[in-house]
Amino acid sequence: MAEQTKKEGALDRVTRFIEEKIAPPLLRLSQVRYLEALQRTFVTIMPYLILGATATLILTLSGLFATDGGLNLPGVANAISAVVEPCRPWLLQIVFVTINLLALITTVLNGYFMADYYHKKDENVSPIAGAVVSFVAFLCFIDFSQLSANFDWPAYILGSPSLFGGILISILAIELYRFLIGKKFTIKMPEAVPPMIAAAFTSMIPVSVVIVVCSIVGRGFAGFDFLAMLNNLCAYLVVGGSGPVAQFAGFLMDRLLWFVGLHGSNIVSSVMQPIWTTMITDNINAFAAHQAIPYMFTEQWVNFYVRCSVFPIALLCTMSKVKRFKVLGKLSLPGTIFNIAEPVMYGLPVVLNPLLFVPWVLGFGVLFVLNAILGVLGITPAMVSMVVWTMPAPLASFIGSGFNPVAPLITLVNIVLIFLMFLPFFKVMEKQELAAEKEYETQKEETQNA
Repeated sequence: MAEQTKKEGALDRVTRFIEEKIAPPLLRLSQVRYLEALQRTFVTIMPYLILGATATLILTLSGLFATDGGLNLPGVANAISAVVEPCRPWLLQIVFVTINLLALITTVLNGYFMADYYHKKDENVSPIAGAVVSFVAFLCFIDFSQLSANFDWPAYILGSPSLFGGILISILAIELYRFLIGKKFTIKMPEAVPPMIAAAFTSMIPVSVVIVVCSIVGRGFAGFDFLAMLNNLCAYLVVGGSGPVAQFAGFLMDRLLWFVGLHGSNIVSSVMQPIWTTMITDNINAFAAHQAIPYMFTEQWVNFYVRCSVFPIALLCTMSKVKRFKVLGKLSLPGTIFNIAEPVMYGLPVVLNPLLFVPWVLGFGVLFVLNAILGVLGITPAMVSMVVWTMPAPLASFIGSGFNPVAPLITLVNIVLIFLMFLPFFKVMEKQELAAEKEYETQKEETQNA
C-alpha cells in the first residue's frame, strides 16, 4: 500500500512539474488561431477517420493469416476473403471518401473554422464562404488534365500526402479573404437587400481575388506543382542509410511529420524504401543460409520495436474521466491493436497538440536510442522476415524475428514504456479538458437560469 502511495506521489510530482513548467508555454502555443482551427478540424473529421480505418482493417484482415507475411493459415485467410470479397466495392468506397479525401476534407473544415474565428471580430467574414473558398482554392492547385475521364481522384492528390499543402492553402486563402474584407474591398449593398444576398455580394471581390491568385500560382507556371514540391521537400529532408544515425534521423523526421499532420511513415518510406527493401532481403537470405544477420535497423525493426503502436494512447483515453476521450478510446482501441493510428492521431488529437510534442517526438526518440543500444549489445533480435503491417506488434516481432521468444517480450516492454511516456502529459491535458468541460457546464446553467 505504501509502495502504491509512493508511486502515485511520484506521478503527481511529475504531473505537477509538467503542468507548472512545461505545459504553460505549450498551452499558449495551442491557442494560436491556426493551431486552434486545426485542432477543431481534426476533432470534426474523427468519425470519418474511424470509419475509414475500420474499413481498411476489414479489407486487410485476411493478410494477417496469409502464407506470405502472415500467420501461414491459408484456410483462415481464404475463409475471411470469401466473406470480405463481396463487400470489397463498398468497403473501398468508404476508404475512398474518408481517408483518401483527408486533405480535401481538412482544407474545407480548416477554412470554415479559421473564418469562424475571424467572424467573431468582423461579421462580414462568413465561415461558410471561408469553407467554400478554401475548397476551391485547393482545387486551383490540381492539374485536372491529368485526371482520368471518369474523374478518378488519386489518393495522393486529395489524401494524406497533400494534407500539409491543403492546410497551407486554406490558411493563405482565408488570410487573403479576410484581409480584403477588412480593407472594405467589397460590394456594398443597400440595407433593404436580404442578408443572405448581401453576404454573397460582400464576398464576391475577395473570393474572386483568392481564386485568381491561387489559379495563377497553382497552374500559371509551367512545370511548377506546389503540392508535389511540398511532398518532395519533406522527402528530401530524410537522409537514407542503413546505420543507426541515419535511421534515427529518418525516424525522428517520421515523428515530426506525423506531428504536423502528414503521414510521416509514407513520406519517409518514399526515400528509405529501396534501402529498407535491400536490408530486409539480405537479412532473409542470410537467415535462410544460417549466416550472420547483416542489418539490425530495418523498417520492421523500427515498426515492431520502437513505433510499436498507439494502443497505449488509446488505452489512456479509455481510462480518462473526459467523456470525449473515453468515447474516442473505446472506438479506436480495436483499430490500434492492428496498427491503425489515424483515429487517435487526429481525434485526440496528437497532431499539432503542443502538449504531446514531448512524448511523441522526444519520447519516441529516446525509445529508439534505448532499443538501438539493446540491438548493438545483441539483446534485441534482428528482423528476418517481412510481416503484414496490420499484424499486432508483439505477434509481428515474434514472426519477423524468426519466432524468437525474446522479440515479443521486448515489444511488450516498449508498449509499457510508451504508456508511461504519455501518462503524465495525458494527465495534464485531461485536467485542462475537465476544467474546460466544467466551465462550459457552468455557462450552460447560467444561460438556462437567465
